[in-house]
Amino acid sequence: MKAKLAITLIVVSFASHVYGQSKTNATVKEKSDLSMGGLAIGTKAPAINAVEWLSEVPNLTGKFVVLDFWGTSCKPCISGFAHVNELHRKYKDKAVFIAATTDESPEEIYAFDGPPVEFYSMMQKPSTWKDFNIQGIPHMIVIDPKGIVRFSGNGIDVNDKMLLDLFAKYGK
Repeated sequence: MKAKLAITLIVVSFASHVYGQSKTNATVKEKSDLSMGGLAIGTKAPAINAVEWLSEVPNLTGKFVVLDFWGTSCKPCISGFAHVNELHRKYKDKAVFIAATTDESPEEIYAFDGPPVEFYSMMQKPSTWKDFNIQGIPHMIVIDPKGIVRFSGNGIDVNDKMLLDLFAKYGK
């Protein structure tokens, strides 16, 4: 019992440290947190392979693409939807925000009864997580209109300043 409590405390302490580290205000200085996988900044992003769109199919032409990798059992992922919804409402003319679900069954996704996802949503092929090197969730990747990765890390770091800087530096 004591060992179980000690392990629990270590896990909670580590999670708190990781969460605290992710609360920094990222800017366009090409921030990347590859501790949970993802792609390196400046690399060409692979194609987005949707098995099924749970929303209308977005037009990606000339826009930034923001992939929000999540799962139905990931509480931090779900609590981040309000943040991504807000960014989507503000910047939908410059960026396409896409909720990219895990490899859960379609039944699990359709039965999801969480907060609304106001941005685009897809179920992708299982190979997509491998292609984007996603090791853990939540994870967000920002891709510029030329297909180059400009951010890879925790979605809480994607904020107004960062996006505006990226739009100015890498937009058309």
